[in-house]
Amino acid sequence: MTKYLQKTGVQMGLLAVVLGIAGVAFYLTKKQPAPVNAAPASAGPQAQVALQDKTVALGEKRTATVGSGQQVDKLVIAPKKPQAPTLIPTTTTQKKSQKAPPFPKLVHVTNTVQEPHVPKEPKLFAPRGLLIKAALVITVDSSSLETPVLALVTEDIYWNKRLIVPAGTQVQAKAGKGRTRDRIEVTGGFTFVWADGREYTISGIALDHERLADGSYSITDGSAGIRGQIIQNDQYAELKILVAEALEGIMNNKQDQFQSVYGLVPQNNSRNAALGGGAQTASAYSGMLTKKLEQDLDFVRVGAGTQFYIYTQDVFEPELASIAGLKQGNKAASSWQLAEEAYNRAQTEASAASDEATKVAEATRKAEEQKRTAERAARVSSLVSDDESDADTADTSTPSSTTP
Repeated sequence: MTKYLQKTGVQMGLLAVVLGIAGVAFYLTKKQPAPVNAAPASAGPQAQVALQDKTVALGEKRTATVGSGQQVDKLVIAPKKPQAPTLIPTTTTQKKSQKAPPFPKLVHVTNTVQEPHVPKEPKLFAPRGLLIKAALVITVDSSSLETPVLALVTEDIYWNKRLIVPAGTQVQAKAGKGRTRDRIEVTGGFTFVWADGREYTISGIALDHERLADGSYSITDGSAGIRGQIIQNDQYAELKILVAEALEGIMNNKQDQFQSVYGLVPQNNSRNAALGGGAQTASAYSGMLTKKLEQDLDFVRVGAGTQFYIYTQDVFEPELASIAGLKQGNKAASSWQLAEEAYNRAQTEASAASDEATKVAEATRKAEEQKRTAERAARVSSLVSDDESDADTADTSTPSSTTP
């Protein structure tokens, strides 16, 4: 087959066929099509109407005539309503210049890490365990109530060659309730009052101080409590108690008794009644004397001028002395405790201020955001209303047209 197609005559024949097909196609494309509004051939020669070229302007009614000149209206297409334009929020399309929203109030909130409190060393001080010699100004008796103790410092107290407490400084304290042997207990806060009225409170314990005539100290020197003398209001109170108890036993033993199923039972007669009443009276008197002996009949009295030690339990800081004890708050407190309390108060106040500032900033931000949202909604609604009014104006100005 391939050898057959390679022949010159066969190729010339194929070329002629291709050229013929191309000519027929060219002829068909150049042929004028029949007019759309032409009458069909079966209608006759009278129905054929020559086409008229007519130019119709926009907005004019288009007509066509057939045969006898009758005017026929064709399809009239109403203009479509233009779609609303897509809103693009640009500053150039806005008709009114919008005022820029105000910036929110700037609130600086710092969340810095707070450094821990580091106490400072006092400049003028004496360590714990200081022994301050003092002497009572008023007599102190042991009782069931808290008794005031008033004394004076008898010797100057130095530490590192610096005066801590001068002699003559007043000391105020309170004695505990009751007594222990021949001692009165004085513990708790000791308030030192300087000559100019400054006060300083420190925790301490009162110790006994006894110096012998040869300059040495007694074996009880430094023992707890201030030693005094035991005072008895009734020297025969103990003997009275013993006699009352003995009379009670004798009267109970002298009663007439008889044997019963329950054992010995006192007989019901006048003699037993008198003895029983006397025994109960002796018992009541013995109990009353015993109670008085524990409270009032026996107590300890420490006379004025008695010397004692004040053993300090805190670091003595005379620089904290102030009028009415304002620096310490009228309590035993050291400088580092006061500084730590002040630091904690400052931290609490700063935290509260920071929280309040954060709340104010958040409220301001929300208010500004709501304001911007309202302004944005107002601008959008204004643009939409303007576009609708422009579209209504265009609809009223555009006339209807007809098409043949």
